[in-house]
Amino acid sequence: MTDKAARASMTSQIDENRKLLVLLIDGFRWDYFDIPGLQLPGFSRLFEQGVKADYMIPDFPTLSFPNFSSLMTGLHAEDHGFVGNFMYHEEKQSSFEYKMVNLESNQSHWFEGAEPLWISAVKQGKKSYMFEWPGCHVPVYNMTSTFCDKMNEWPMVERTVQNLKKAVDLLKADKIDFAGVYLNAVDRWGHSYGPNSKEVFDILKQTDNAIHEILSMLKTYDLAENTNLVIFSDHGMTEISESRTIDISEHIGSMDVTAVMDKGAVCSIWPREGKLDKVYTGLTEMGNSHMRVFKKDTIPDRWRYRNNKMIAPIIVVADLGWYILTPDGPSIDKYMNGPAKGHHGYDNAEEDMRGIFLAMGPDFKKNYKTGPVRAVDIYQVMCKALKIQPLPHKGDWSRVKDIFK
Repeated sequence: MTDKAARASMTSQIDENRKLLVLLIDGFRWDYFDIPGLQLPGFSRLFEQGVKADYMIPDFPTLSFPNFSSLMTGLHAEDHGFVGNFMYHEEKQSSFEYKMVNLESNQSHWFEGAEPLWISAVKQGKKSYMFEWPGCHVPVYNMTSTFCDKMNEWPMVERTVQNLKKAVDLLKADKIDFAGVYLNAVDRWGHSYGPNSKEVFDILKQTDNAIHEILSMLKTYDLAENTNLVIFSDHGMTEISESRTIDISEHIGSMDVTAVMDKGAVCSIWPREGKLDKVYTGLTEMGNSHMRVFKKDTIPDRWRYRNNKMIAPIIVVADLGWYILTPDGPSIDKYMNGPAKGHHGYDNAEEDMRGIFLAMGPDFKKNYKTGPVRAVDIYQVMCKALKIQPLPHKGDWSRVKDIFK
């Protein structure tokens, strides 16, 4: 074999054995990088060595579970069926709630609207390990990831660093091909203190230290030649206040509705038989200029949030920074220091709802800035970085093709 053929063979083997490390940072807003006076040297190092999108446009509603699924399937909420953090299945008369502490929420049917990346990887001969990734323990058509560390509490920065170290060890030992690590702290601090708070700036510094550490580990462990790193968030965050609430309780009493799911930015309502028009009219006649009321068939096309049985007959959407109250949710949710000061879930056209997308590794350009991407675009990027075939999806290749070498 000639030297040229030998090098080509070695390159082919490296490509076939490509690894992927993914970090999902919940609630990391797109402009956190631009906070005056805030130094984030870890992220700056990543920008120099890889790719940074201007921002990531999340799917509607800009809530965690719908976007967890959109990111990992390349599909919109109306396609994969994860339409909220809280859901109601009318046929089964069961409910899903995002903390997944009840038995109902751990049933497979909630997750079987689409096949996530970690299962596609296993089907195509890769070993996947999900670290406290929400829902990774739930079988999808009797399959799970190769390994899943089930989330018992929302992972903070210290434990996420531990998970990243475990992931690097497993990648280095060639025991896994794909690792997904989840970090909740930025979202939790954003809810608790608001996105413009000193507390959020402090947690961003801690997150930046974690990024610096993982980049150093990848270099020390000599994984740079065959491991791609992809980092993204699921949505952004905006300021809320107890002075900007909308109470819709008197129009959704138990005599007129079967179920009311969620509050805050988006509320989903299932009227009783024959009560749809009454409930809809009552909500519209409130005349509140800070919310919009939609029957299912009038939901805007651009949200891609209409054609699924899980979507409620009526949804109410608050304007940015306003908060909907309901009979079961008569006040703003409490977090670490009292009522939440930050929230998300609003129209995905709002700048404050934008997230981030970053990538680095042997397949990506260096020091390259690209335009906006959408949540559904990122699935195909991860498939290409892992060298597996994507399933049919709604991503646009033209928005991401230029980030690759």
